Amino acid sequence: MPIVRSLVQYARGLLHLPRDIQLFFFYALFSNVAIGAFALLYNLYLLQIGFREDFIGLVNAVSTASLALSALSLGKVLQQRGAWWCLTFGTASYIVASTLLALMTNPGAILACALLQGLATTFLFVPLMPFVIDHAPREQRPTVAAVALSLTSISATIGNLLAGWSPTWFGLAFGLPVPGVLSFRLGLVSSILVCGVALVPLALMRAPRRRVSSTSDTAAGPAAEGLSSKQIRVYLFTFVVAGGLLSLGNGAVVPFYNVYLNGLGLSAETIGIVFAAASLIGAVFGLLGPAIAQRLGPLAAVTVLRLLPVFFYTPLTVVQSIPFAISAHIVRMISISMAWPIDSMLIAETLPPAARAHAFSLRSAAWNIGFAGASFVAGRIIVQAGYAPAFVAYCAFCTLAVAYFALRFRHHPAAHARVGSGLSMSQRPR
Repeated sequence: MPIVRSLVQYARGLLHLPRDIQLFFFYALFSNVAIGAFALLYNLYLLQIGFREDFIGLVNAVSTASLALSALSLGKVLQQRGAWWCLTFGTASYIVASTLLALMTNPGAILACALLQGLATTFLFVPLMPFVIDHAPREQRPTVAAVALSLTSISATIGNLLAGWSPTWFGLAFGLPVPGVLSFRLGLVSSILVCGVALVPLALMRAPRRRVSSTSDTAAGPAAEGLSSKQIRVYLFTFVVAGGLLSLGNGAVVPFYNVYLNGLGLSAETIGIVFAAASLIGAVFGLLGPAIAQRLGPLAAVTVLRLLPVFFYTPLTVVQSIPFAISAHIVRMISISMAWPIDSMLIAETLPPAARAHAFSLRSAAWNIGFAGASFVAGRIIVQAGYAPAFVAYCAFCTLAVAYFALRFRHHPAAHARVGSGLSMSQRPR
């Protein structure tokens, strides 16, 4: 079959990438296991120990606010230490902080550990795309970025499945109640152990361990050459503001979505399957992102992909429906997996290397400040008024973010360029 042959050729093309990039793929496959597990199970764990959405919102706010504060300084650390060091430090720190968080029941201790986890997560998330830009061949960056992000989605899928089913397995093995505090805690810890495997490929890398982030203008895309300092600030500001607006919508919904599904009658096991399926579907669709950007142009592709979930979350403002709720989550994951690498490659094409690290770190800071504030406010509103206002906020802020981004980049040549996707499904690299 032609599509099978194309997929085989695509896979063979990935095998011709540099050894360190292949190790990076293995890192991506395990790096998000604990993140996926905590996203699914930790809020339900908090419910088991007696907390509600208002405290859940506070925990998420503390974690993401600390992430934002550390992201403000990460640009300088990326330039000084490089993406490899940041990823290694972040993964190790995240494992330690998450282990502590899974063991705590006191409110103050939970908040302190959530703060530490947020600080560590910055070093795990933000350097991902800078690593691709610094160490992947320029013509293959879009594909490497898409594959890496798809693998992080698969990694989150593994975490979702572990979090959804391991409490039941531990309950059967040790006679623990499910749902229950100890069975949920063991589920979280098991995901942290699997996440530890991500440190192995990082340790086996060669060139990234010796080289910090690029500061040479030869790594810049053609559209980034010759920009004035004012133009650089304008484009950097656009990425940061658009990310901040998106975060306000996502922060109002994402931290509570497993609790929302649980309130609709879904068990932890079923929610785990839903989250895992959404991550896996998003990972598969994410591989098509470079091809869509090549066909439509980056700006049009990002606009369509970012707006798509809005049409699925809008019905949830008036209808409480399990099929609608599941569909909305799946579409949101597809949107993230396809749009995020396109957006990140736009940063690579429109900003010179010296500004990229600051763009990624400031965008992360804006995202997490907005996410923290939105989750803090939304948790209290949900307790008082239900989930409809949160879904309204999601739709409104996502639409506003897309409109602002499209308006600011509508005349930029890189936003409309049909950039090659690097590795296609019909052609191996030479």
